[in-house]
Amino acid sequence: MLSCQSPHPSPNGRTSLRKHYLLAGVGLAALVAAVVVVVGASTGGNGPAAAAPSAAETLPPGHPAVQDKGTTATPQPVTDKSVQKKIGELQKVSAKDPSNVDALLNLGDAYFLGQHYSQAAITLRKALELDPGNTTAIVRLAMVWHAQGDSPRAEAAIKSVLAKSPGDQEAHYSLAIVYFSTNRVDLARTEWSTAAKLDPSSDIGRRSQSFVDLLEGQQTSSPGSGG
Repeated sequence: MLSCQSPHPSPNGRTSLRKHYLLAGVGLAALVAAVVVVVGASTGGNGPAAAAPSAAETLPPGHPAVQDKGTTATPQPVTDKSVQKKIGELQKVSAKDPSNVDALLNLGDAYFLGQHYSQAAITLRKALELDPGNTTAIVRLAMVWHAQGDSPRAEAAIKSVLAKSPGDQEAHYSLAIVYFSTNRVDLARTEWSTAAKLDPSSDIGRRSQSFVDLLEGQQTSSPGSGG
């Protein structure tokens, strides 16, 4: 998700009630694709948290925490000064031109990175009010829902985008995140592979391929794999 430039492995590894991971990146602008990977927890289920594949342990730390659906706990905003500074800058840009959809998308992403999920949702909905068919806004709002613990809603929204735009690279990448964090590793690998093939040279494409390689390497090195 995002449009400011800062590499995906976030410099600030954070730990909440469980481990959460940032997916290598490129700043607020790259966070356009950076969404939530959760280790050891399923954000959408009602049963006990499923154990995430051990490959996840090698992912860079620092992604915003994911809440359990229905909890009252409020995520602690990221206190990194660079993130807060970026939010302030983008607030000013958006205030000068409230009808600028790109500015709203960028601000929504900044809020997301700072774990200000309610503000992120409000901002992205404003973008959708101005441009109801904006698939980028839909996917990024879906990832806010995922971060808030509503993975089923996020998944449905992203799939609705892909039904109309099967070549949407960010949507495939984001759906992979939802699948991975809910322990559907094979589906995640398929979506990351699709995203990588759509544009191998893009930031999203390179990150997607890195996760495909990571998961395939983990599979071949596991007991009984013959690797």
